[in-house]
Amino acid sequence: KQWYQRRVRVKPKPSHGGEISISHPTINVCPNNIVSKSWLERKKNLEDLMEDLRTHGPNTPDLFKNNSNYTQYENLTYHDIMWKGRPRVGLVQCTHFVDLCEKHEAFVGENARNWDTDPYHWDLGYGEYHPHYDWEVSLSGSCYRINPKGSLYTKVGEYGEMTLFFFADLNDYSKNAMEEPQYGYTVTFTDNGTYSSTMTSGFFMSPGNVYKADLRKYREDNMGPPAGQCELNNKKNAYGTYSTNSCNKRCKDDYIMEKCGCIHILPPHPENEPDVTFIPCTLKQWAECGLGAMTNFTREFVNMTDNIAHCRHCKPACEETWYEATISSSRLSKYYAKSRTTMLPKIIDFYGLEGYGDVEDYDPSDVDVVYENLMVLKVLFTSLQESNYKEYVKYDYTQLIGDVGGQMGMLLGASLFTIIEFAHFFIKVIWRCVFRDTRPTSPAFQRHMDMDSLG
Repeated sequence: KQWYQRRVRVKPKPSHGGEISISHPTINVCPNNIVSKSWLERKKNLEDLMEDLRTHGPNTPDLFKNNSNYTQYENLTYHDIMWKGRPRVGLVQCTHFVDLCEKHEAFVGENARNWDTDPYHWDLGYGEYHPHYDWEVSLSGSCYRINPKGSLYTKVGEYGEMTLFFFADLNDYSKNAMEEPQYGYTVTFTDNGTYSSTMTSGFFMSPGNVYKADLRKYREDNMGPPAGQCELNNKKNAYGTYSTNSCNKRCKDDYIMEKCGCIHILPPHPENEPDVTFIPCTLKQWAECGLGAMTNFTREFVNMTDNIAHCRHCKPACEETWYEATISSSRLSKYYAKSRTTMLPKIIDFYGLEGYGDVEDYDPSDVDVVYENLMVLKVLFTSLQESNYKEYVKYDYTQLIGDVGGQMGMLLGASLFTIIEFAHFFIKVIWRCVFRDTRPTSPAFQRHMDMDSLG
């Protein structure tokens, strides 16, 4: 039988461009205000429909039959809602020690270089191959992905610190968002091939606070068959890099697709599976079939029943990278918030935010608006070293043979060669009994065979 253990190995510091550095993780930031109030107000009865779908009950399949106010949205998809209804403002500035993430037009205008200038909403003119920023549409809303390709590198400590500034726009929180105990954002740190939709947890971060994330990078190498259990054919799937979580997400999609012919939200990379056609469910399809299928899947998955055949192949990845984050926080200084009141009129005017009064008439009390909506996140590495957890065979067949030979030598005075001699003797005896030659033999030859048989 084989046994396993894990050991930690620290790799040498990696190099980039001839300098000692390490790649920043992809920072996934999802607003807890998934769909904005200002967008829902332009869609009469849509918020009530989403609330009815959220509180799934026995009458949900007949939701569109029983309420004529909902029929106008029966062809609308959750994917469209999450994308088109995303909050108008969120990430407003990114600074990095080498200025790599703020020089791009995604955040600033042609001549803008600091917070006090007009912010630039970086989804305007957004390109498919943007080097430092991306979107992900998921059940958590439209999430920001900072450094999605791993192109931003850093040094240890403040020399490679990345600082992100968010404006929560609490006035635009929908009714459903206001009923949740947390507000602000959910943040995860992943490698650039992993998406927030596959993460099972994250860090809640609220406006009015400054957060510091001290990171360490880890990698895990698992063994494949026959010794280990990791998935050797762990190609990328529609949810990015293969992992148990991304496999489970695909498992759920397959289950719902099989039952309803559609899925909840389109995955971020359907091109990774060109043979599969992903179709998002309309709200009507989701009410009539999708919700029930997802409820059954969740029940069977949690209870680990054998009915979900799709999930049986979800094994651990052979290689997996993750980041350990130590989060510390402090309340945002009101003196700092007061120094930033000059940017408030520009943000409100540029994004067309509502509920903040006349943008041309501000007084010192505006510091409360900044204080209640501004969140700062500082991300840095505490070490450039990467810790590697490696799986290996602790007890293999060579050790088994050695142990058996050692025990026999100690208890019986025998060795491996003694075992071979015994085997040789018994084979010759059996051979003579089974294939005995009936022809007469000379006495000399017979004596030779007898002596040879005795070893």
